[in-house]
Amino acid sequence: MEALKELGDLDLGALIPQLDTLMGWVELLLRLCVMAAPLLLLGFGLVFLLAPPKEANYGLGYRFWWGMSSLQAWQFTQRLAGMVWSGLGAVLTILMALLCTGLRDMEPMDMAQQAGIYVLWELGLTAVACIAIDVIVIVRFDSKGYLRSENEEEYDEEE
Repeated sequence: MEALKELGDLDLGALIPQLDTLMGWVELLLRLCVMAAPLLLLGFGLVFLLAPPKEANYGLGYRFWWGMSSLQAWQFTQRLAGMVWSGLGAVLTILMALLCTGLRDMEPMDMAQQAGIYVLWELGLTAVACIAIDVIVIVRFDSKGYLRSENEEEYDEEE
């Protein structure tokens, strides 16, 4: 019950850095650095999910050579990347917003070190997500862009 009372007493103005001091600007800059990756993941994930590039190209979209081998593989890769990135971006946005509220009470060097740790975690999770997308596409499609289940049926018919 006490936790709910404390939650009701939350002052939203305390979450905004005080920009009249140098440390307020440093805190704002660190928060922007920490929040940039999750917001970009969320934004690009929604773009890939809702309005993906129509065909494989080297300019736009989640480019992975296995996923660019056919139109079906390309569409699957874009949809999958959109789902994974938007989900990871939403979770990281909420998590990092909550973690950034704790930066206010730290000394400047501790604040910068903690923000760096947050950014490294974001990069690591993004790398794991990209590797997972690549592995799923490799498992689902062969190197020519055909679904593996369809390919296995064709090989069975030839024998």
